[in-house]
Amino acid sequence: MCKLNGRIMKGFIPIFPSDFEMENGRRPLIYTIIKKALPPIFILTFLVTSCASPPPSRKDAKGVYHKIKEGQTLWRIAKTYNVDLEHLAKINNLEEATEIKTGEWLFIPGAEKALEVEIYKPDEIKAKKVSIPPSGDREISLIWPITGKVTSPYGNRNGKMHEGIDISVPKGTPIKAVAGGRVTFSGRGYKDYGKMIIIEHNSEFQTVYAHNSENIADEGDEVREGQVIGRVGNTGNATGYHLHFEVRKGGKSMNPLFFLP
Repeated sequence: MCKLNGRIMKGFIPIFPSDFEMENGRRPLIYTIIKKALPPIFILTFLVTSCASPPPSRKDAKGVYHKIKEGQTLWRIAKTYNVDLEHLAKINNLEEATEIKTGEWLFIPGAEKALEVEIYKPDEIKAKKVSIPPSGDREISLIWPITGKVTSPYGNRNGKMHEGIDISVPKGTPIKAVAGGRVTFSGRGYKDYGKMIIIEHNSEFQTVYAHNSENIADEGDEVREGQVIGRVGNTGNATGYHLHFEVRKGGKSMNPLFFLP
């Protein structure tokens, strides 16, 4: 026999633990067990339902959601779905490729179904020794030219467009070619870039390395990925020792972080 709000209820089947009370004023052991178990159950249910399913479909664009897996990069996702990298970043409100995190959902405009995206494996990239990719290869995989802190990102800076990223490291740090290609310029550059090097990687992509203290690679040289092409300095209009690094596609600058692993 149970009480509900002080009233004795015969044949009453309690639905929630707080609904029942024994005649002696005590609540049975099952009440304590359920009371402790329910909060974790509710939390677990919320997490499962909120994380397992993609966000609701968008009304402003046709496409699908892709769940990001560990090792996938924005560049590989864009290439797999044949979507313009800049457009993919813009529609997902991304300023940097590094903003994507494992387990999050990325909206793929124009896609009809989710696809499997190749996982980035550094060893596979290093194993490629082709100096200049075939002209049919319209995308590119890059390594970092140096290891350091990005002190100035790509984008608007003090009202002007900063067309690359600045990586701060000590003077004389070796600069590496981010991919195989041919040096098309090695000398004192324009735009107050000081000593700079430009490498052409295929019919569309070029990379720029500026403010160097020394240019090691000469114009016309074919270089391989990881080869030292110069040393960091502060020549030209530069504050402190750093490398100014750019990625250009079809002559237009793009955010380097979209291509770096």
